[in-house]
Amino acid sequence: MSSLHLDMKAIQHAVLKLDNSVVDLETIQALYENRAQAEEMDKIEKHMKSSKEKESAKPLDEPEQFLFELSQIPNFSQRVFHILFQSTFTENIATIQRKLEILQKVCSTLDSSERVMQVLGLVLAFGNFMNGGNRTRGKADSLALDILPRLKDVKSSDNSRSLLSYIIAYYLRHFDEDAGRENSLFPLPEPHDLFQSSQMKFEDFQKDLRKLRKDLNGNSILWSPGGDMRENKISISCVRLAISWP
Repeated sequence: MSSLHLDMKAIQHAVLKLDNSVVDLETIQALYENRAQAEEMDKIEKHMKSSKEKESAKPLDEPEQFLFELSQIPNFSQRVFHILFQSTFTENIATIQRKLEILQKVCSTLDSSERVMQVLGLVLAFGNFMNGGNRTRGKADSLALDILPRLKDVKSSDNSRSLLSYIIAYYLRHFDEDAGRENSLFPLPEPHDLFQSSQMKFEDFQKDLRKLRKDLNGNSILWSPGGDMRENKISISCVRLAISWP
């Protein structure tokens, strides 16, 4: 901690006023992570008590003195935790919201896009044609999604093209009136969005939101600059609404 070259008055101001303009967030994070634990404080307090009883007692070393002064700031750990939580909350919520928006967009496109239905219809039609000699598989009314990644592996008799490339060419020739032009639209969701959506798990969303809610509940009591506790009902209720999850 000595490498930080911190002024205790600046730290006290930052913590008591919940103000990270004087002491930056990285330093505040370091203070929080290196704060004295209960066992350390117990040793420091015992040493100080014994020092008062002995005139020749050795004073605290600079690191221990620094930790002791930090411990004298009212509600130091809670205040610093609040500063750190407040600095990352908006970004964390925005990250979750962006992921949900991508997922919702992809699901909406797959569910209602006419172009998607046309592409899947071609896959089904060509699959039935190729399985025409099979009474069961050649008359399918639907297809399993796990067949889609295998389209590229189905090759023509001369092995020059795949079923996937043939379906794409057929779609462009018969369904896309703007094929070859700048205003031609990709019929499926954007590949990057599809990939991101495929990696998402609702369990991860729930885990992240539970952590935010837990941290938020720990910050439901805010401190006024003078040190008195007060409940900031407006900000807390708004934030709780923002992370509401079934």
